[in-house]
Amino acid sequence: MSGVAAAQAETLQDAVQYMLRSNPEVRANYYNKVAREKEVRQAKAGYLPTMDVSLAAGVTRQHEPTFGTVYPNTAIVSVRQNVFRFFGTQSEVERQEARARAQQYQLGSSAENNALLASKVYINVLRSEKLLALAQENLTNHLRIHDQVKLRSESGVDRRADFEQVKGRVALAESNLAAAQANLSDSLADYQAVIGYVPGELTEPQSVVALLPKNKDEAEELAVGGNQALKSAREGVQERTAQHEAAKSLLYPSLDVALDYRWLKDYNDLPGQREEFLGTATLTFNILNGGWNKARIGQTQSEVYEAEEILENTKRQTVQSIRLSWEANRSAQERIKYLEDYVKAAGQTADAFAAQWSIGRRTMFDLLDTQAELINAKASLVNAQYDQRYAEFRVLNGMSRLLPTLGLQAPDYNGKVTTAAGTP
Repeated sequence: MSGVAAAQAETLQDAVQYMLRSNPEVRANYYNKVAREKEVRQAKAGYLPTMDVSLAAGVTRQHEPTFGTVYPNTAIVSVRQNVFRFFGTQSEVERQEARARAQQYQLGSSAENNALLASKVYINVLRSEKLLALAQENLTNHLRIHDQVKLRSESGVDRRADFEQVKGRVALAESNLAAAQANLSDSLADYQAVIGYVPGELTEPQSVVALLPKNKDEAEELAVGGNQALKSAREGVQERTAQHEAAKSLLYPSLDVALDYRWLKDYNDLPGQREEFLGTATLTFNILNGGWNKARIGQTQSEVYEAEEILENTKRQTVQSIRLSWEANRSAQERIKYLEDYVKAAGQTADAFAAQWSIGRRTMFDLLDTQAELINAKASLVNAQYDQRYAEFRVLNGMSRLLPTLGLQAPDYNGKVTTAAGTP
């Protein structure tokens, strides 16, 4: 993948798509989903008959009262079918179907959350690159002023102390550049850990603000209705409810029918061959089981209450998350407006002070301070811009709409990540 990234600029969609194919957590949830689907098929087997074939061969030797040896052989075909278990089989099927749906939603939630994490490390690489460029710009500005002060000091225009002061400022700028380089290295390491490879050139992700809800209340409503983790919790309640119904079926009789066809030879010391057909209907009703059935019903009822509380807690967390994400996006948008004005004003001030310093109306310290203020303003704006972009993705994630917005779907039954139909 690194070769692809080197050949052309990589998009956020490319990074997320690759991550979903290789992420261990997503893949584990996918295989868990497949396992749950197989359990649904196991539960449905309760509707169908079972058929068994048994073969037996042996030897019987008799010494008293007469001596003799026979070789009994048997072949039996047995068919068993449950006719009624007071909806026990139906409840078990419903339970397993709810588990499968819950795991499907859990897979979607895992894919969404890892896509958000991927977008975070993607954005942080871009952020670190921008901040490194600003640190380099800051050092370049200091070196330019350093050279000018050095010439003015050598010609006697400025004091020697001014030159020493600017040398200290240059050292600080070099230290800031080293820190920015270290931050970029850390961002690249985080990217590799999450995505799976070291990135090449990255493309700036487009703003998705036009796809966000109109207000916080609408966002909350969409999150409560569409969040994958919340849907999984709802299916958890359905699963526990069906399990409780299956437990209650133990209090009622069960009706089974059986058909046996036997081929016998020299069986039970009776020489010769014969065939038998046996059909039975058995009604089973448990009278006493040491209180196990009652305890099982009480257990499953408590588990229903537990699942309902888990659902309520998940709902609260979902609402809290979407509200925090919405406020983070709104706050970042406001900060950007003010910081853009700040950068503009700081740039004009820096230009004016540079012109005034050249004619002696401003000190070197005034010039250095305005240059540093401009760089800090630009860095604050960069951070706010990327914070706002990430906050947009957080809002989409809270509604489980991040992957569809990127034109992606959770891994399918082949473990592949597909592009959603009708999306770029």
